Amino acid sequence: MAEPAIRCLRQLASIFHLGCGKGKKDTEVLRYKGTKPGKAVKPVTELRILCVGDSITVGFLSDQDGGDGNGYRLRLLDDLSQDQIVYAGTEVTGTMKDGYFAAWSGKTIQFIADNVGPSLAQNPNIVLVHAGTNDMNSSNAISTEGNDPAAAAERLGQLIDKIANSCPNAVVLVAMIIGTWDPVQAQRTNQFDALIPGVVRQRRDAGRQVLAVDFTSFSKKLLRDGVHPTNEGYHVFGDYWYDFVTQIPVEWIQPPVGNDPYRW
Repeated sequence: MAEPAIRCLRQLASIFHLGCGKGKKDTEVLRYKGTKPGKAVKPVTELRILCVGDSITVGFLSDQDGGDGNGYRLRLLDDLSQDQIVYAGTEVTGTMKDGYFAAWSGKTIQFIADNVGPSLAQNPNIVLVHAGTNDMNSSNAISTEGNDPAAAAERLGQLIDKIANSCPNAVVLVAMIIGTWDPVQAQRTNQFDALIPGVVRQRRDAGRQVLAVDFTSFSKKLLRDGVHPTNEGYHVFGDYWYDFVTQIPVEWIQPPVGNDPYRW
């Protein structure tokens, strides 16, 4: 049987497994379960993880108050201690070794989509997307394509398509993003988040290995400036991503294509 057909059958079986014994609404989005660190995801297979997003993914302000500048990435690495982890991406910051990612502070979904290509060429097999915070900003200087939630959700879908087309064997986890202190932006963010499961469902129904993950329970008390997490908040953020990675159907996770990214 041809590989595309095998992959399709594998995914259909996984979707059935996710929904077995539950109502459809319960299977639309992965929820945070508080999984303890150190649960093996797929130890025999390297997890080449690409973290995609904006300043929250960069780890903005995580170098303050004695922080290490690693954002959530070191915590995620520590939580995944039973697996083989390599971070993909063209960008890097912080003190950790191999702390690479594809994220840009102050940038929108469109900018991310326009610049993520070289990172996708490193062939990650897991892609973590948390994007849209800047698209919901009230300032036109930041939300450069406008801050309409429906239009932003459409752009997010196009970003998912670019990732899936470039890395067809990868699993893509797409975040319903964390909130902000600003009430006007928070309202738009809520509307945007509500659209994400549908955007993801369209891609999964088309055979993509993509899942929506819910960050909306992330406490706003863990924000430093109303947008970015505190140092503790970044650790919790990493715990969320780890928890969602442990919920990926294990048969979806295939060995990454090609060699690890070259680092000099």
